Amino acid sequence: MRYLDEFNDPQLAGRLVEEIHATATRQWSIMEVCGGQTHSIIRHGIDQLISDQVESSTSGCPVCVTPLELIDKALEIASRPGVIFCSFGDMLRVPGSESDLFRVKSAAATYGSSTRRWTR
Repeated sequence: MRYLDEFNDPQLAGRLVEEIHATATRQWSIMEVCGGQTHSIIRHGIDQLISDQVESSTSGCPVCVTPLELIDKALEIASRPGVIFCSFGDMLRVPGSESDLFRVKSAAATYGSSTRRWTR
């Protein structure tokens, strides 16, 4: 797959890790802005390769820092007939206390005409 395969190049990754080691003259702190970044970093072992020089934090991700109470409020609003609810795509997967936006979306069919809120 174009672009995706380009990011799975072990030789390129090795050169980038070497460049990080050569460039980092002290401990760096970076903020990951997406949980997907965190999953990729961990899945490919990048965190282990650069752990001596780079400390990361996910505090910048709006999905990761959204309190459960706010998610539950959003689910309640999104469940109302006739409501057009807009959200980041990542938020669709975030579980509330009893549901998530994917389930609310699929339940929208019971609302008849309000199902238009989920069509493009």
